[in-house]
Amino acid sequence: MIDELEIQAQGISNELETMLRNLQSQMFEASVLTTASFDVYKQTIENHCIVINDATEKSKELIQLCSRIDKGFSHIQTLASKIKSIRHQVDALHTALGK
Repeated sequence: MIDELEIQAQGISNELETMLRNLQSQMFEASVLTTASFDVYKQTIENHCIVINDATEKSKELIQLCSRIDKGFSHIQTLASKIKSIRHQVDALHTALGK
């Protein structure tokens, strides 16, 4: 009877040892995967920061270009105004000479 109990206890002990080894292996694997997951997350955040900084720089460049274009159009409007004035003067001269 005692021998049989010892055999059963040894069997349970062996099963428990096997189960704990499997659990240890699974926990190690989970740890490795968790670390890899954090590394991917960190890399993703770093990449987003780089992309956002690049987009911000390009937006600043675009704003500066638009500002220069706006100043150029301001000069064009001044020239257009002068051309209209000359045209009105030519029309007035033409009318005066035509009469």
